[in-house]
Amino acid sequence: MRQRSHVTTVTALVLRASAWGEKDRLLVLVTRERGRVVALAQGAQRLTNRLAPVAQTGVIATMWLAQGREFERLTDYRILGLPRRLRQDVVALTAFCLVAECLELATPTGVTEHGLFDEVIWFWERLEAGAPAVKWLVVAQVRLLWHFGLMPHLIRCALCGADLEQDAVVFAPSVGGALCENCARSKAPADGEVFPNAVLQALYALWQQPQLIDTLTLRPLSWQQALLLLRHHWRYHLEVTGKAWRVWQQLSAPTQPLRVRRG
Repeated sequence: MRQRSHVTTVTALVLRASAWGEKDRLLVLVTRERGRVVALAQGAQRLTNRLAPVAQTGVIATMWLAQGREFERLTDYRILGLPRRLRQDVVALTAFCLVAECLELATPTGVTEHGLFDEVIWFWERLEAGAPAVKWLVVAQVRLLWHFGLMPHLIRCALCGADLEQDAVVFAPSVGGALCENCARSKAPADGEVFPNAVLQALYALWQQPQLIDTLTLRPLSWQQALLLLRHHWRYHLEVTGKAWRVWQQLSAPTQPLRVRRG
């Protein structure tokens, strides 16, 4: 007698959907029950295929997955949310892909992370509801750093614990974050970059209260500086710069320097 395939059910957000071979799509999922999962949607490159609607970046769905030789195989689904804005707004799509890259690289497999998944869905909803892409990207990334245990020191010195009182602060991922004037003068590592203290204070506030996405107001340059600081920190810990970041740089194309440089 032929043994039946083991099928599991997950609630998932599609982080990435890419062509696999001539007919299939490979889905990278973040799930509520099992962390990161990679699944094959057979035949989903064809628009008439029954799996095609769910095999799209940004879709939220209940999915039934069967064990396969190389990847798990998507057998059935029920769509819970469709990404309408992501299909119309290239800046919002790029912001989502930046967060998706962080999730894909940092989320472990086989780990139940209800809190992480629920917050990711909350951010998905805020982006779809029209949150400004750059502000959304800053808040989402700082919260993910906290979820993954990578949160940097922002309001106190990472080395000595002193309060940060200077207007311009050296930030170095290799030592865990910001440095006071004394430590920056004597111990600043090669990866240290200078950012306005006001930007670090804003990041700290957004980490504690992500709902401030609705009310916190900064200059456009400050949001870009905050994003650059976060990218600096993510790149150090993930040891890679994703493709979406390069696209974001092309789309945002600042006309003035984003950070203060040491003289």
